[in-house]
Amino acid sequence: MIGPLFYPRRHPPSRDGRPPTFDRAVKVPIGWVVEHLCAPLARWNGRLLLTPEVGVSIPGLLPQLDGYRIALVTDLHRGPVVPASWLVRVADRVAELAPDLVALGGDFVSHVKRDLDGLASVLAQFHARDRVVAVLGNHDHWVGPDAVSAVLERAGVTLLTNRHVLVRRGAATLAVAGVDDFTHGATRPDEALAGVAPEIPRILLSHNPDLIEYLPAGLRVDVMLSGHTHNGQLHLPWLGPLLVPSQFGGRYMQGLKRVGETWLYVSAGVGTAAIPMRWGNPPELPVIRLEKTG
Repeated sequence: MIGPLFYPRRHPPSRDGRPPTFDRAVKVPIGWVVEHLCAPLARWNGRLLLTPEVGVSIPGLLPQLDGYRIALVTDLHRGPVVPASWLVRVADRVAELAPDLVALGGDFVSHVKRDLDGLASVLAQFHARDRVVAVLGNHDHWVGPDAVSAVLERAGVTLLTNRHVLVRRGAATLAVAGVDDFTHGATRPDEALAGVAPEIPRILLSHNPDLIEYLPAGLRVDVMLSGHTHNGQLHLPWLGPLLVPSQFGGRYMQGLKRVGETWLYVSAGVGTAAIPMRWGNPPELPVIRLEKTG
């Protein structure tokens, strides 16, 4: 996944999950060492946090849901190089933006279970008019999905692992669904949206944007929200992004894309993994605004 020309091989998600055996044996110890070496270089005070508001048109959206706003907060990576104080600042900014829903897009921790210390109190500071929902990312599976899920529950966050919740505004209904991690989890988008009436608009939360290429044929997904890529982490002169953690290269690195009948928004995320630098690539807290067509 290093460089703009090298990225993971193409593979579909698994309905039964894939234990992160290699990642825990190789990536975790390497990442832990790099992280602790780089921790003294971390500087978050005064860092720019982008908060773009992005409108997406949805067929059949009723007037009661026109303008519904979702704050996407992903890739927190709480750990030695991402302090709780920065994540509290992100939560404060979410409060200022006053969204209807907060969607936490996974990778809450960095590499080890110690990164969970104090995380529940940080996550409890995220609020929205309706609720705060979440999915797990690959780093969460490295640390332990059950342990991360328990922290989310203590913080009052609704974890959407292959399931959905319904948001109602008068006669209007919106389905908000989530799937387990594309790389290691049991990823079942059809199960996540099972039982949702066909006329109801659907939002799908998936940590990894690569799922967009593997959605089941005929499954209605109006908007998919993702993170994972960090938008390449470091943008180098002439070479472009340093990291390309997508099997489709730079196709789904960041921003709004139209893929078939689905809008995909990939956030650059608010944290960073292992190294504390994000050259040419500020942290991002996008707000997705739903709009009725016509």
